[in-house]
Amino acid sequence: MKILKFKRVAILFAAVGMFCSCDSFVNVDGESFVVTDNFYKTQEELDLGLAGVYDGLQNAYSNANYVFGEFRSDSYFPAPSSTNVSRTSFHNSTMDPGDGSLSWKDFYVTIDRANRVIIGGEALEGVNPNTLAQAYAIRSKVYFDLIRIWKNVPLLLEPIKSREDAYKPVTSYDEIMNTVVIPDLLKAESLFTISSSPFNFSKSSLLAHKAEVYMWLKQEGVAEKAIEDLIALKTHSLVTTPQAWQDLFYNQYVTTAFPDARGKVQTGSELIFSIRYDVADATVSGLWNTWVAGSSITVISPLVENKWIERFPQDEASWNAKYPTTPPVFSQTTTVGGVTTVTPLYGDWRQFASRQGGDFLIGMGSTAIGEARLHKWTKDRSNMVVNLDRSDVVMYRYADMILLLAEAKVKLTKPGEALTLLNQIRTARQLPLVTESDFGATKEEQINYLLDERQFELMGEGKRWWDLIRNDKALEIMNPILSNRGAGPLTPERLFFPIYNNHIREALGAYGQNEGWGS
Repeated sequence: MKILKFKRVAILFAAVGMFCSCDSFVNVDGESFVVTDNFYKTQEELDLGLAGVYDGLQNAYSNANYVFGEFRSDSYFPAPSSTNVSRTSFHNSTMDPGDGSLSWKDFYVTIDRANRVIIGGEALEGVNPNTLAQAYAIRSKVYFDLIRIWKNVPLLLEPIKSREDAYKPVTSYDEIMNTVVIPDLLKAESLFTISSSPFNFSKSSLLAHKAEVYMWLKQEGVAEKAIEDLIALKTHSLVTTPQAWQDLFYNQYVTTAFPDARGKVQTGSELIFSIRYDVADATVSGLWNTWVAGSSITVISPLVENKWIERFPQDEASWNAKYPTTPPVFSQTTTVGGVTTVTPLYGDWRQFASRQGGDFLIGMGSTAIGEARLHKWTKDRSNMVVNLDRSDVVMYRYADMILLLAEAKVKLTKPGEALTLLNQIRTARQLPLVTESDFGATKEEQINYLLDERQFELMGEGKRWWDLIRNDKALEIMNPILSNRGAGPLTPERLFFPIYNNHIREALGAYGQNEGWGS
């Protein structure tokens, strides 16, 4: 049904000229445009319009979570052999405003489609409230990401019918937050009757979005309630085995090296909302291309790998000294000369399962620290065809929310509750529990500990850069790293991204470049 709707809505959108050109902010057809109040006459047409909004999300978030939410963090660095100047510039926070990766075009296409559904739906008698709720939720989410990335951006709340509609001066971060992001999410919250839906916004994913927004605003009490309301829905839970954890992400097709590969799985009780990519969709996911395919571009930072090992030692003596009452969950069996040896696998199996060549059944693998790419979704990149990638992009996951709630509890001076939540994750992952001593005695120590736990659990899911920004740690953590690469320093202004130069040229003076990134 979803694929059929996408095909039908694509025809409708093409007929009214709503798709972008390659270079333009939004391509419009002026007087030939069919206005919204003449377009949506029935609930079915409105639902087709909503399918088009999700189609827009596929394009906008194909790799945006990683480009904007991961690349500038301490989790990765450019591989020594990398020749990809664009990718390296993101890792070093030296992006060129002429880099097309900075385009916000697809975000605004999605917003324009959401605007049409909202306006048309509000005028439609007997409208399904969940249709409207999804459009409001998506518009809130996309504008939230726009202002996190670029700060002040154009505010478009009406369908684009002319160039003048598209190229407006930027509106302030605060105004967009207070007049769109928050009101839209509260409106959606009041309309939703659907508790959970894995590939559509629902009550559960709206509450996850709400928690993220209010944590960003440092209103931790509101975020705390949002996550506790999400938990109370009882629609999601932590998976409790390594295999079930891997299945949340797994999309490995059969290769010579992996003849028993199971294809696309990506299911599990932790997945609150993902952007779905179906075989019949023209749009592909950017996940394989981002992390796995092609020449060596991005690798997991040795700083993270070694920090991970420090927290979960990989040798027997260090493990037993740190966790004397908790043996590792896995052992490795080898047979040499007819003699079988069983050796415990010390360390965090999530690290093994997240890196190139590693697996929770075999350990780190043969790829050296400093050379391993992130292989959380797929293990073998041989013969990989990136334009066949239909990996779903995970937007909200239950473990993310539990750890975010723990962060809120620390900031609300409830460290005992935070520790209990953290140990829910550790228990589900079959890892040693965190003690009060491990967690730390001060709020700063506890936040740092939690941020490390989030980095390990959520590696590659578009969270780390925003974690650093939200906790005012980006300059503290990144500037020493960038200095060692000869690429710093970062300044507060440069924590926002530069606006793509083509957008500025097309706007004909409506707005200029962000501070810190040139004229």
